[in-house]
Amino acid sequence: MDDKLTKSLQDRTDAKLRYALVHLDELKSQGPPSGNDFDRAHQESFLFHLLGARDAFLAELNHYYQAGVASDVLSLGKIRNELKKKLITSPEVATLYKIEQDESSWYCIAKDMRNYSTHIQAVPRHYFLGGENHQQVKLRNPRTGSMTERHFIIEFDEWLQKMRELIVSLRQSALLNTNPEKADK
Repeated sequence: MDDKLTKSLQDRTDAKLRYALVHLDELKSQGPPSGNDFDRAHQESFLFHLLGARDAFLAELNHYYQAGVASDVLSLGKIRNELKKKLITSPEVATLYKIEQDESSWYCIAKDMRNYSTHIQAVPRHYFLGGENHQQVKLRNPRTGSMTERHFIIEFDEWLQKMRELIVSLRQSALLNTNPEKADK
């Protein structure tokens, strides 16, 4: 395996996680959300980079497993199909596919919101005034109609942590499965 390319792909995935954090930190620093362009732009940017980390990680999986999917058409399904043709099993691809199909998973909800805000319009929001949720904003999944249980900043914080943990875990697993001597790096 090309160590330079491996490092470059890993760096890109890690950068996307850092970029998501930049936008989340800026949202946190602004105080209560107002629904203005700053809030909405940072919300969309956070989702873009959060799922961008997943997209960058797909390039890692394509490389680790030598699936051969061209970078300009890279998708989870295409990697899965190429590995199937080669009779290769990837627990990492299976994990991503499983959480992507689970409508109740944080991953599926974040992906739905990112796709909607990228291609259609802003994710529907509910701003609370008064009561126990005063000055909180909860987001509505545009595909399912379900609303987040907590203020979107708290949700985003958790999603970023879960994405980071998911990528670290799947990266270690993929390296172990495809190149055991590199798994500890």
